[in-house]
Amino acid sequence: MSDEEQNATSNNDDTSSSDDSSDDGTGGGTVVTASSIGVNSQILDAVKQSTAAVMDNAATQGAATAYQKVAQAAAFAIQDATDYSRNVENIAMTGQGAIVAKMLEDQSNIPIYTPVLATLQEMVIAASTNMATVGTTATTIATEFPATKS
Repeated sequence: MSDEEQNATSNNDDTSSSDDSSDDGTGGGTVVTASSIGVNSQILDAVKQSTAAVMDNAATQGAATAYQKVAQAAAFAIQDATDYSRNVENIAMTGQGAIVAKMLEDQSNIPIYTPVLATLQEMVIAASTNMATVGTTATTIATEFPATKS
């Protein structure tokens, strides 16, 4: 018998086959024992513990990644609503400046341009309301994620 065969035999003699059985997880009932493959039971136990720790962390990490994506999408929605509001305000201010110039140029234009000034103001209010709605909705989505908690 070679040295390797003798070492394998001595390792098999040192391990217990009754405590080291495990299912391969496929439901097939394959039983692996330390003595059947020539591996020390402490090594098998360490591998089992490491696998369990990795799988536990994988579920936690997956949930954290999903939440991060939802929070990032919510932040982008708020940022887009803020940009929209700012752009509407810039358009309204530019329009108001042009209209006031026309009104000062000829006061007979005041009745013509007054409704336009009101419309520009309504645009700003609507953009501001939109921004508040997006902010509230994004906050709700982020804080209630996931929708179904176990």
